[in-house]
Amino acid sequence: MISGAFEDIRVGEKKITEPRTITESYVNDFAMLTMDTHPLHLDPDYAAKTRFGRRIAHGALMISTLLGLVELDPRYMQCFYSLDEVRFLAPTYFGDTVYASSEIVDVQTRSDGKTALVSCRGSLVNQSGTEVLSGLFTFLVAGHSHAINTSVE
Repeated sequence: MISGAFEDIRVGEKKITEPRTITESYVNDFAMLTMDTHPLHLDPDYAAKTRFGRRIAHGALMISTLLGLVELDPRYMQCFYSLDEVRFLAPTYFGDTVYASSEIVDVQTRSDGKTALVSCRGSLVNQSGTEVLSGLFTFLVAGHSHAINTSVE
């Protein structure tokens, strides 16, 4: 999503990431980290009685997975600004493999001229080509003159 200074980012740029398989341990680790232990994610017997028929990954985990898969260059990406229009379109089951797809939809230079708000339409897509999550992600992005040097000396 954010691969450089805002001056170099163009509306219409599209990227697709490498895939990630959603495992039971990945979901369990997220449940313990967040304390979200809803049985839909952790209890096979409970989940079998739901509309999904089996356990599914947390929606928040899928948002985090999307953000983890995309490029967010630390020299320029200053912070996560907003998340809008989030839709969970299909469940993500254990064993599903997902990838992120993103497109830059807006770059708004701020009045200081040092940063811009960069908005991206992001999606998470499973191995069958089903879009499981979509949203509009906006980031505060630095320009060339305000990059953070990330080299270790």
